[in-house]
Amino acid sequence: MSKSRGRPRKDINWPEGSFTPKQAIEFNDCKVSVGLVHLKIKKALLDGSLTEVGKIKQPKGRPASLYSKQ
Repeated sequence: MSKSRGRPRKDINWPEGSFTPKQAIEFNDCKVSVGLVHLKIKKALLDGSLTEVGKIKQPKGRPASLYSKQ
């Protein structure tokens, strides 16, 4: 009898069109952390399911990256 161990997987649903990581967090109905979304974006960029479209300059702080589904 084998039992699954560890933290359960959370699948991220990507919004249609271009989106920022903050918009991806708001789009998902399950509770996801900022770190998890950035980790999933990094993996999706490597396997080619997401592409970086550009950057948005914000009034304060660092610019936000824009991503899009392939």
